[in-house]
Amino acid sequence: VAPGLKSADASGRGLAAAEELRVTANGEQIYEPIVRFDAAQNRFVAVPIELSNANEQVYLILYGSGMRYRSSLSAVRATVGGLNAEALYTGSQGSYAGLDQVNLRLPASLVGRGEVDVELTIDGSPSNIVKINCK
Repeated sequence: VAPGLKSADASGRGLAAAEELRVTANGEQIYEPIVRFDAAQNRFVAVPIELSNANEQVYLILYGSGMRYRSSLSAVRATVGGLNAEALYTGSQGSYAGLDQVNLRLPASLVGRGEVDVELTIDGSPSNIVKINCK
């Protein structure tokens, strides 16, 4: 296990190459981007993740490599903005050969925090640190 998280600009740092999954009160699942390319700035910029609705669950879906052979899900530790984030899945992404995925439940206490670090450790091995923006 040698976890590595993908970043939007392929540098291995900066904004995460990820998306959010929002589950509404009626059970509707909505996938939303968390980064976009700004042509005027010629760079990727954050799309803030809205966390203020207490009736919704928001999950961060991160992509990377070196994670699928973890010993167990309980060996996956993640923090977002220094707060523990529950890992619900870590393994093969399923559609793209060699791509791994980590699904984290984002704590509601991240509301209004702005840009925060996402840190992942699997079986004691840390990944690179990427960033997201919490509205």
